[in-house]
Amino acid sequence: MALAVCQLAACASISSAPPAVTTSVPPAASPATTATLAPLAARERALHSMQGGAIMEFSAADGHHFRTHEEIALARPASIRVEAVAPFGATMVLAADDAGRLMIFDPSKNVLMSGDANAATLARYVNIPLAPPAAVDLLMGLAPDPAQLATPPDTVAESEGMTLMTWRMSDGGSRALGFTQAGGSGELAMVRESDSAGAVRYEIRYTDWRETGGIDFPLKVEANFPSSHIMLRYQAPALNTTLAPAMFVLTPAPGTRQISIDAGGSVTPGAAG
Repeated sequence: MALAVCQLAACASISSAPPAVTTSVPPAASPATTATLAPLAARERALHSMQGGAIMEFSAADGHHFRTHEEIALARPASIRVEAVAPFGATMVLAADDAGRLMIFDPSKNVLMSGDANAATLARYVNIPLAPPAAVDLLMGLAPDPAQLATPPDTVAESEGMTLMTWRMSDGGSRALGFTQAGGSGELAMVRESDSAGAVRYEIRYTDWRETGGIDFPLKVEANFPSSHIMLRYQAPALNTTLAPAMFVLTPAPGTRQISIDAGGSVTPGAAG
């Protein structure tokens, strides 16, 4: 689920904050299920941030496609910074912070757009129809709702070459985690969320897991949404480095044109960094 910062078309399906997983009368988890979920739960507790370069490929249902290099920083719970990089510098900078603010700077036009960071604005401006906390976790190979891991799945089945664990959600939909038994322990291979009618809201696939700083991390992430596909290949990610909150805030310089992307927003004159 790489951030396609150069594309401004809206996605067809928007998922707000992840619906809660229903927890009424959950079945008891088997020892095998508990053992498979344990490494993911341990990673959720251990992994807090990621910073590094990545190659991103974006494909839309209308045939639009592009490939770019990005510098990405992620800090839980909801901070994101992405710079689309060209040989002569950044072509677009996006930042979202834990306070729920989204900022997008276009250096070529010296324009800074800002507004609420939510599933709707991420869908419109970066083609990821997810709320920032879910986007951050999924981009780091974590479950989009960590509380889910504390409740046993409603069903467990061997399907699609994976151990597929599925939880019912409060909105009638479902979330499935798929695990492969690489190296004798469960390795997260897929996260899929569907609505109450069974239509897939998104599907994320993870491959090329490597140990980085004592933590397993997927170097390849592929995200499928109803109207787009994003492939992200991380290059030497650094995990759990200290990322200053200021990294996720873009401050306009004098002369930068500022545009609000919220409903009823205004345009004001004001480079961002």
